[in-house]
Amino acid sequence: MSSLELREFHNFLEGLIEGSSTEQRFSIDKVVGAILHSHPKRLEKIQDHVIALGLRTLIRNNCRAKVSSTNNGPDMFGHYHLGKRIPVPYKDEHGKLRWDRKRRSELSFDDLDEVIARWEDRPPKQSRDRKDFDEIARRTAPYRDVARTVGEALEMAERDGV
Repeated sequence: MSSLELREFHNFLEGLIEGSSTEQRFSIDKVVGAILHSHPKRLEKIQDHVIALGLRTLIRNNCRAKVSSTNNGPDMFGHYHLGKRIPVPYKDEHGKLRWDRKRRSELSFDDLDEVIARWEDRPPKQSRDRKDFDEIARRTAPYRDVARTVGEALEMAERDGV
């Protein structure tokens, strides 16, 4: 698929969206329905790209989910408002800031420190995530020398009533 085909589809899509905006309420479902039923040939040209975008969206949504359907044991992160995969900052080989998504169960203390350090550049407004990470850091602090991961330290804190 060429970038020209994709650009043409974007222009077509913009026209459909603008046309549907003149109605009482905008409906994504109506636009999708119009594409699927009235313009299937246009969609065929960019089908692979659309499928890849859809899969990326589903994967991102799954990573943001709070509860895992594959987790067999107790979830020590369960009462925190954190996704199953946590974005952890790192510097690539060129020194550029990048983000890796790690499973909560694999979150190291260095990872936790990096996540919290990123907030130092932000305004002091406390977000829910920031409060959760600060609370996790406080609860796990006594166990940093004995636990391998943050999840393991949370289990120890839960056991000790911390």
